[in-house]
Amino acid sequence: MMFGGVVAGEGNELYFMGGSPSTPSSIYKWNIESNDEAVILACSSSLKFPDEVISVPEQVEFPTTLGSSFGFYYAPKNGKYNCTTDKAPPLLVKAHGGPTACTGSSFNAAIQYWTSRGYAVLDVDYGGSTGYGRDYRRRLRKSWGIVDIDDVCNGAKYLVREGLADEDRLCIDGGSAGGYTTLGAL
Repeated sequence: MMFGGVVAGEGNELYFMGGSPSTPSSIYKWNIESNDEAVILACSSSLKFPDEVISVPEQVEFPTTLGSSFGFYYAPKNGKYNCTTDKAPPLLVKAHGGPTACTGSSFNAAIQYWTSRGYAVLDVDYGGSTGYGRDYRRRLRKSWGIVDIDDVCNGAKYLVREGLADEDRLCIDGGSAGGYTTLGAL
């Protein structure tokens, strides 16, 4: 579960934002004294999906030009269908905007759409992304359009080598700075 924006309330209450692969970003209230489960006060979506179609991401670390990079790998998942081929699934690589933003593992309908239809998804935190330390964050300095492209391409190659993606069925998308990365990767 991801957390952010923690604010102290009255007494022993904390308010924070959080989410999980099956729960959209929400605002929670938690009483730290009672240690009971946090209560959702507001949620960004009222949509609910059965667990049989929710792909829970696995954080992956893969080799790239400047060392290692990171991402979230979502395997295809849909309980109503079975794969009828021995081939690895097609892969959609996602490049976040920013360029110094980061991806997360909270519920993302756009990712779950593809995984429920037989695609694997790699949501990449390429060099320059926030959340992996200062040196990692600084990788994009004077190298935007180089480091990010190397990282998304190396992420796809890594999953192909691991047997988690079909090398003949790779695609990429991204918006804003991720769109720039996408165009460069093509």
